[in-house]
Amino acid sequence: MIQFFLRYAYSSIICVLCVGLGVGLFFGVIVGLAVALISIVILFTLHLRYFKIFIEWLESPSLDPLPEAKGLWGTIFLKVYKARKKTEKNALKLHEKEQRFRQTLNSLPDGVILVRKHWEIELLNPIAERDFGLNGSEDIGKRLTDVYKDPEFVRYILSGSWEQSMILTPADGRKIELRVFPAGKKYWIVVSRDETEIMRADAMRRDFVANVSHELRTPLTVIKGFLELQGDNPTATDEERLHWKMMTDQAERMGALVDDLLTLSRLERDSAPAVKTEVDPQELLEHAVEDGASLSQGRHCITVTHIASEIILGDIKEMRSAVTNLVTNAVRYTPDGGKINISWTVIDGEGHIDVSDNGVGIAPEDISRVTERFYRSDKSRSRETGGTGLGLAIVKHVLFRHQAKLQIESKLGEGSIFRIVIPGSRISKRKEN
Repeated sequence: MIQFFLRYAYSSIICVLCVGLGVGLFFGVIVGLAVALISIVILFTLHLRYFKIFIEWLESPSLDPLPEAKGLWGTIFLKVYKARKKTEKNALKLHEKEQRFRQTLNSLPDGVILVRKHWEIELLNPIAERDFGLNGSEDIGKRLTDVYKDPEFVRYILSGSWEQSMILTPADGRKIELRVFPAGKKYWIVVSRDETEIMRADAMRRDFVANVSHELRTPLTVIKGFLELQGDNPTATDEERLHWKMMTDQAERMGALVDDLLTLSRLERDSAPAVKTEVDPQELLEHAVEDGASLSQGRHCITVTHIASEIILGDIKEMRSAVTNLVTNAVRYTPDGGKINISWTVIDGEGHIDVSDNGVGIAPEDISRVTERFYRSDKSRSRETGGTGLGLAIVKHVLFRHQAKLQIESKLGEGSIFRIVIPGSRISKRKEN
């Protein structure tokens, strides 16, 4: 627009000078200059008038109607009018998008707070106002850590370690799960979710399972005792002995299930970090090999391939349970004649307990779910493999208490590697005698 105006002004001045020069050739230089000067004054006055109209038109609330003008100013008025209309249309669209965004935000079942640099609140929805006790009209622009001063919350927010969620407990006793997600380089989204009912239901489920499992122990003990007595009856027929053996096997299986349910309930109730007693990896792995060999009955080759010199700091009973579950799980899912290797290594300050096999393997879509209770990747093998379906769930909870994690690598038909990754804070050098 400016370049167009300058070109027009330059052309107008050239035309005026040319007219003055032509008049000067016929009527003299003075007359030519006078004509040129008068023409410039008239041209300047005309442009000044249109410029005043242009300013008044721009300052009006609405650009309608379009002022009448010809030539340069007519073009300017039209271009500005179109640009203004386009801007108004874009602004209206932007406003509509913002309104839809706010309506969507307000209809979410979770609390959402958008914060910018220094944790200043940009916007929040009604659920976030309720969860944090904030006021949307008063707290916008304030620092979140200034308006919600719970020490654990402030520590979590400022830590920058948001891989794990945090549970808030407001004064009303609710349980609020908190998560933080980056939203670009200068913004973060704080999401809150009321988990009170879910956690209450989960606690009821855990208590129910624990109570039922505990109550089942006594009748199971009685049943197993009488089955053992009947199994020793010298007058029993072969068919009766077969039936008693089948009943005994199922009673043993039910007993193992009850034991695993009780173990899992205890681990779920106690989420505090495990103790840091010295655990000898060699004894740990040898114990797991013995349990695996007992289950295998010579059908597999189970070996310890490497044991690093470092020791583990943790709960010996829980670590034995975790490693043994991985080894027995490998035995169940490895065909006869298969190989199972166990090792303890320390790499880049982290400890690795690897249990590898050349068994049936796990499909990629099942790997993320194998630690769920009673989940089996191959439903057709559930009876064949035995087990309770709780082993890997127990492993997951044991590792959580040890700040460790379980990594799984597997290919169908080629085998699997289950790796316990233990953090450096739970690894120590072996003391010299």
